[in-house]
Amino acid sequence: MGGMVYVPSMLGDWFSRHKRRIGLVVVGHAAKRVEEYLFDWLLYGAIVLWSTTTFGAFQGSLIAFAIMAPVSALLCWLYMLLYDWAKKDIFGFEMLKELRDEESHGGFIGRLLRKVLSRGDAAAFIALSIYGDPFLVTVYLRKKEHTHRGLTRRDWSIFWGAVLFSNGYWTLRWAVIFELFRILFGVFTSTP
Repeated sequence: MGGMVYVPSMLGDWFSRHKRRIGLVVVGHAAKRVEEYLFDWLLYGAIVLWSTTTFGAFQGSLIAFAIMAPVSALLCWLYMLLYDWAKKDIFGFEMLKELRDEESHGGFIGRLLRKVLSRGDAAAFIALSIYGDPFLVTVYLRKKEHTHRGLTRRDWSIFWGAVLFSNGYWTLRWAVIFELFRILFGVFTSTP
């Protein structure tokens, strides 16, 4: 067996049946992470830094929110259009929803994953709003029968709720970080 790795036949069969789907999910998440890094960590931070430095912590945070929430909503809506047009589960959420809704799961991993996924929509909403963005929240919480068919009234409510919650989180997060730096290190001050 020189150099070969033993993979249990059950795992090997599962992998061979799902390798295309796994590849699509990996590429989808990688592309989304790059976009999130550029948007959340660079652009969002720069806008909050500029606005809080120019207008003060409170008013600057409100201005940053007023700038970034519509930009975020537009970007996430474009993602939703692309996701529905492509009709591909590029993030694996449809697969996770199927797993969450199944009655029986084999093995420890299956039971553990079901337990995590069954924590409820509120937990998913909060976690995905912080970890991801309104697009990911809406895709995950969208009912199966509406997948790739546009947004229902419920989906729009989830989307706009996630826009407000997610952007509120990111604005507050950056404002607190910059205020702590100002207090601790005296940086980012507008006066010499």
